[in-house]
Amino acid sequence: MYQFNSKKIKPGDTFLCLPKGEKHLEEAMQNEASDYIVLNRPEMAKLAAKHYNYPSKKLTVIGITGTKGKTTTSYLLKAALELAGFKPYVLGTLNSDLTTPESLDTQRLMAEHLKNKGTHFIMEVSSQGIAQHRIDQIDFDIKIFTNISLEHLDLHGTFANYKKIKMGFMRKGKNIKLYPQDWQIEKIWFKHNLLGKFNAQNLKTAICALKKLNLKEKIIGKALSNISIPGRFETINQNQDFLVVVDFAHTPDSLKNTLQTAKEITLKQSGSLLTLIGCGGNRDRQKRPLMAKIAADLSDYFIITQDNPRAENPAQIIDDMLKGLPQDIHNYQVINDRRQAIHSLINQAKTNDVVIIAGKGHETYQIIGHQKHPFDDRVEARLALKKKKNANRN
Repeated sequence: MYQFNSKKIKPGDTFLCLPKGEKHLEEAMQNEASDYIVLNRPEMAKLAAKHYNYPSKKLTVIGITGTKGKTTTSYLLKAALELAGFKPYVLGTLNSDLTTPESLDTQRLMAEHLKNKGTHFIMEVSSQGIAQHRIDQIDFDIKIFTNISLEHLDLHGTFANYKKIKMGFMRKGKNIKLYPQDWQIEKIWFKHNLLGKFNAQNLKTAICALKKLNLKEKIIGKALSNISIPGRFETINQNQDFLVVVDFAHTPDSLKNTLQTAKEITLKQSGSLLTLIGCGGNRDRQKRPLMAKIAADLSDYFIITQDNPRAENPAQIIDDMLKGLPQDIHNYQVINDRRQAIHSLINQAKTNDVVIIAGKGHETYQIIGHQKHPFDDRVEARLALKKKKNANRN
């Protein structure tokens, strides 16, 4: 078997040594690799496709790229295809360490899905995955472009480069290509549980793609009417008299969309909007003051905390965020400990308020230094709600 990760080598495996991977050769041989091949990512993609007998040619492969909406759209497609009797698989943020895995892993997953009588393979296509040739040699039947906004400038340098990479993926190949102008015209004819204008866009995107896959409107409507997506404007309900939402919003544009939706809800029910935000370490610093300003502009009260600080100094992350705040602002607090911040925010919530816990969504870990520590915003929110309810009884 081929392996590009020296730690996963088993006796008899062949180690694929990617650029700058020479330092892992010794470990691979210590783990009893039978041989090694020095190659780049385009070459690994060719080898992987051939080794697994080109599984993408035998599946209906749907690639979704864009800044926002990839995960939600993926699971909307999956729900409808399953109801229609197909066997789809989704690869992306919710089930992979990398949004778009290395080519060897993706080709293996496709081959396994095909062996299990799979019919469709839906994958999130990230800009980094495109730039690093992880999707080379995949035969896409449908490509979907959801939207584009400021993100990943730490990786691509400029917004122009980021956009060029996304559009380059869309233009390649003889396949069905769906852009916003294609799905904007779609109508949503059924009731659903997904709140916000951004989710309406995700629904329209999915509807457009499902029609291209020849699914009937009756199936589409039935499948999408009761769906919810983990960590995507996910409501946490412990029978409290205010709304608590966990959302993956971690870019300025996605945070703005989420808070605008939340603000509309609070205005309708005469409540207040309470927000928790943070920014990841070792990532684009330019977005940090923008995120803080958006929270300040739209929230009645907000807490700035940590969100996967990684190996960066947490104080530096907070300082960068604070630069986006007006000098005379007082309706916020800095609480470095994310658990404490979540509990504090929920404790301050009153009847008809809306609490938004933004940034991590579905994630079940907190990256501090180089270690992943168990942490789930949804679990913490439920614990905070239970404690609040018990305290009110006493």
